[in-house]
Amino acid sequence: MKINPIALVYIIFLISFNSILCYKSKSKSHQCNVCRDLVDNFIKGFKKTSKGNFGGGNTDWEDRKLGSYVTSDIRFEEIIENICSSKENDCHNLLEEQEENLLDWFKKKQKALVSELFSDICIAKAKFCCPRNTYGSECSQCPQLNGHVCSGNGNCDGEGTREGTGKCKCNREYAGDLCSLCNSGFYPKTTNDANKTECAECHFSCLACSGPEQNSCLSCKSGWKFNSETSLCDDINECLQESKCSQDEYCENTEGSFACRKCDAACQECAGPGADKCIGQCSKGFEKGSDSSCADIDECQQDPSPCSTGQCVNKPGSYECQALNDKNKNNKKETNDHQLIKRSFVIGVMILCMLSSYFARQYFLTALSFLFGSLILFLLD
Repeated sequence: MKINPIALVYIIFLISFNSILCYKSKSKSHQCNVCRDLVDNFIKGFKKTSKGNFGGGNTDWEDRKLGSYVTSDIRFEEIIENICSSKENDCHNLLEEQEENLLDWFKKKQKALVSELFSDICIAKAKFCCPRNTYGSECSQCPQLNGHVCSGNGNCDGEGTREGTGKCKCNREYAGDLCSLCNSGFYPKTTNDANKTECAECHFSCLACSGPEQNSCLSCKSGWKFNSETSLCDDINECLQESKCSQDEYCENTEGSFACRKCDAACQECAGPGADKCIGQCSKGFEKGSDSSCADIDECQQDPSPCSTGQCVNKPGSYECQALNDKNKNNKKETNDHQLIKRSFVIGVMILCMLSSYFARQYFLTALSFLFGSLILFLLD
């Protein structure tokens, strides 16, 4: 089948254009990371080739005749050759866009390359990233207090990228627009020289507190109640309240909460774990014992037997009628297994004897071994 050259060029163009479109449509934070990696890898290659040469051995002659390797196109190609892996399409697209800028830095501004390349390529030219402590399309300043972004207690949303809201995302200890306040369950421990409040965790029963001790609670978390006499938060026993769990469950109190656990299979209702904690009637297949606990009924001891045919097998809360032929099948399978082992052993011994007599040129014994082994196999059947 002949392929139209124009159609082939068109297909290649569509694939390339689609790759570029996908790259452009990705988030700015992703593009910023790609750009950062590109610059980092370029700088690594730049440092790696810093002591290289053209490979001829005579560096002075090469510099005079071929020009300096330091700013040569050969060195530049060596740097960008492995700057992107084969699967990193976004990296290759960005490299294609910024190759001229990278070459310009390589040729003219090598002294500032390590310190300023990222700022020029990723922030100024590609416009994928922002300087530190700034965010958004215009690289706006992140909120600060006393010279610290988010008071040093959180992160600015979108910092360093062309995305984000700039709002503070506080660490778990802190709260407020600038993360300058202590969150619920924490108290201000110290204020250091930089006027930064450090928050420490309260006792686990406290919603608010003035210190780490249990008697420092100012208010209590859910599941606890304040005791004015002891100034402590006492656990609330939710299991004393009605209808906390379903009928076939019992309530177990925990610190600040409770849990519903399944009753024993013998109980329809219960007050705790085990068949001795049943309340009211037992489950089907169980009956009250002398100690008021629910015990299994052995239906197989009843007369007449609940199984009209087969063997009765008792189970907790029930029973099973096992057909006798099932038992016979199991016995037969076991017998067959034993027979197979015996036959394999006899055949093995027979072959060993036949081979031994054959190689000893005792052909009569070979035939005798075969006949004797065959007879044993016949008798085993």
